[in-house]
Amino acid sequence: MLYASTRSGGAASPRTGDRRPARARRLLRASLAALLTTGLLGPAAQASGAAPQSAAADAAAAAGHDPVIMIPGMTGSPASMNPMKSNLQSNGWPANRLFTWTDSSSMTQDLAKAAQQLSAKVDQVRAQTGADKVVLATWSASTLAARYYIKNLDGADKVSQYIGIAGPQHGTANNGCQWYVSCQQFASPNTPFLKALNNPSEVPFNDRIDYLTIRSSADYNATPVDTAKLAGADENHLMSGPMAPSHFTIVSNATALAKMRSFIIAHEND
Repeated sequence: MLYASTRSGGAASPRTGDRRPARARRLLRASLAALLTTGLLGPAAQASGAAPQSAAADAAAAAGHDPVIMIPGMTGSPASMNPMKSNLQSNGWPANRLFTWTDSSSMTQDLAKAAQQLSAKVDQVRAQTGADKVVLATWSASTLAARYYIKNLDGADKVSQYIGIAGPQHGTANNGCQWYVSCQQFASPNTPFLKALNNPSEVPFNDRIDYLTIRSSADYNATPVDTAKLAGADENHLMSGPMAPSHFTIVSNATALAKMRSFIIAHEND
């Protein structure tokens, strides 16, 4: 989000297919664990009238989706992401794999420091869920903090998918919010922060991480509209036409959320 509800390494390398075996092993372990649970509980459960297959299926389903951490933009609160969280849950994501979060400044201060706090949050979610990796679903200013985390900190091996919605990836012409440090960092394409973040690659470690951006032709906060694209992303999705959402409604827009869900599912076995 822009305004009051707005918002050293890591070069990309060719896709090698190295992620698929690791993902397959995680799913195999989950399936074996579910089968073992069913086998061990089967007789007792039958005696008590319980349905062990249901519990096993729930365990397998939970393991099938990487946890999703949903992060609002500048001045936003975790509650800003509740529509996205509800949408994922109503479409089969277990509640215990869904997390909303923001940093201690609500993305208004140095985005590099926000990235450091994001690192701690990712580690906490991984420890809580037992997952190897997480999906980062970001909006507006948080799209930059998440990319900084992936590129410069320890995110390359802990993130499976990056989703950047309405992000000022190359600055914004609507930059009258520069009393915030973060807004200074994305006030133009040529700020030191963005020049360092976008070079040599806008999609660091894209051999391990899948990238989706979603932008709207009706977004008058992250402007021009193509600022939200990332060169080299797996998909840069543009929403246009009379029903295109604004900067503030895009994260609750049914079409945008459907695109996000389909992307996550399509790339879960990468």
